[in-house]
This record gives sequence, structure tokens and C-alpha cells, in this order.
Amino acid sequence: MPANEQQAEAWNGPESLHFVEHADRYDLQLEPFTQALLARALPQAHEVVLDVGCGSGATTLAAAAKAERATGLDLSRPLVELAMRRARAAAVGNADFVIADAQTHDFTAETFDLLISQFGLMFFDDPVLALTNIRGAMRPGGRAVFVSWQELPANEWLMLIGEAVGRYVELPEFGGQARGPGMFSLCNVDEIVTLLCAAGFEQVECESWTPKILIGGGGSLDGSIKFLLHTGMARGLLSLVDPTAQAEVVRTVSADLGARYEEGVGTRVGAAAWVVAART
Repeated sequence: MPANEQQAEAWNGPESLHFVEHADRYDLQLEPFTQALLARALPQAHEVVLDVGCGSGATTLAAAAKAERATGLDLSRPLVELAMRRARAAAVGNADFVIADAQTHDFTAETFDLLISQFGLMFFDDPVLALTNIRGAMRPGGRAVFVSWQELPANEWLMLIGEAVGRYVELPEFGGQARGPGMFSLCNVDEIVTLLCAAGFEQVECESWTPKILIGGGGSLDGSIKFLLHTGMARGLLSLVDPTAQAEVVRTVSADLGARYEEGVGTRVGAAAWVVAART
């Protein structure tokens, strides 16, 4: 099987369509992490930036506003094409985008000063190989900063669903490199450090970041409920129970979100990620 074939199929199929359709809402929901990522990375005017797993390009364009140039790379054609449209619409001339798999892409060696990634490094079949390939694209003394989700129980915005589902079935264990690519594959600090060091990175630091996020970027309560329940992880959790139980889960989650809803603002719920920094 070619590298990351399942991920390529997922992110070029139905999974990507939800992200394309709701790109602006995802950007607003993830804004606290984008701010933390850029505050730690601090792109400089003389630097060339690589954004791995760039998705619809928000972090690439934000880096380009500070750096000499930024390149966003993602294996999802629909998302990268959206990123390109966004760059053209904003007349950003120092950002470019590549549709490619960072695990196997033939990078030009020692091209980039700074690597950034917002939830984009968790989906490799062989993370050491992928990170080694990415490191080879970076200049000596380069910097890497990324964010990855902490474990499921630390993320209240998903545990609202997880706890409701858990009343009917035992939840599977998420997280850990041994369990393959996925949302929580970089949730363990020890494993993050081990992987980065195995790929040749040094001076690895992991900082916990636990903001409140605005589900779906705000808006009506009904809109927030619908948005959350259509995310990939929510759909995966709901699929663990039968249709009757699903209806009960939806009612429970809707009530929990309603209790957190702020009129004119939206629904804020706790989230948790690691902000990771390293050097080449």
C-alpha cells in the first residue's frame, strides 16, 4: 500500500468537503491555537516558512504576512485549491501551495528556516520517516513549531459527545503512535519527544495550551450543535452506537451545549493541545 493511502483517500473525499464548506468557521474555532502557534513561532521577515498540513491556508497566509515567503503543503487537493483561492483573493504574493504528502515529497534540501503546523502532523503512516523527510528540507539551525491535540479526555468539546456515547458502549482507546495515524496520535509528550529526536530534531519543548474554543466559530445554538455533530471525530463517536442511542446522545449533547451558549457570542467549550517547539 502506498504511504498514507488511507489518509489521502479520506482528505480528498467526503472528509475534506466539510472542511472546505466550513473553512471560515473552522478558522474561527481554531483561532486560539493559531494565535498560540504564531506567538511561539514568531516568523521573521528574512525567513522562509514551511506549513505542513496547511489545509485551507489560514496559517500559511498568517505566516506569509510576517515572513519573506511561506509555502503551504497538504495532500488534500480540495483544501489546497481553496487555500490558493484565498491567497489570490487577498492578493498575497509571497505564499504558494503544494499538493503533496510530506512523508514522501521530494523537498529541496535546506530550503526552509521555520516549520509550522496546526494539527497537521498527526496523520503519517511512518511519523519518523515523515519528520525526517521534513527535517531534511530545513536549514541547519532551523526552528519547528506545531500544535497537536492532547488526549480525548482533556478535550471537553469532544468529551461532551464521548461521555454521552460512553453511557451505551465502552469508548475505544485513542492516542499513541502504536495505534497509527489519527487525531490523537501526537497526544503523548514522551512520544512526541521520542519521535522528533529520532528524526534528528533537538531541544524539544512541549507546552500545554488549554483555551476555550468557540464551536463552529460562533453563531446560533442550533448552528453550533449541527457543526459539532458533523465533525469527523463526532461522527466517529456516534457511529459506535445504534440509531436509537444516537438520538439520545444528540439530545444530551444539545442540552450540554445549550447550557454553555452565550447569546450573541456562541458556545464556548474547553479544548487542549500541545504547543511543541524544536530545532534542527
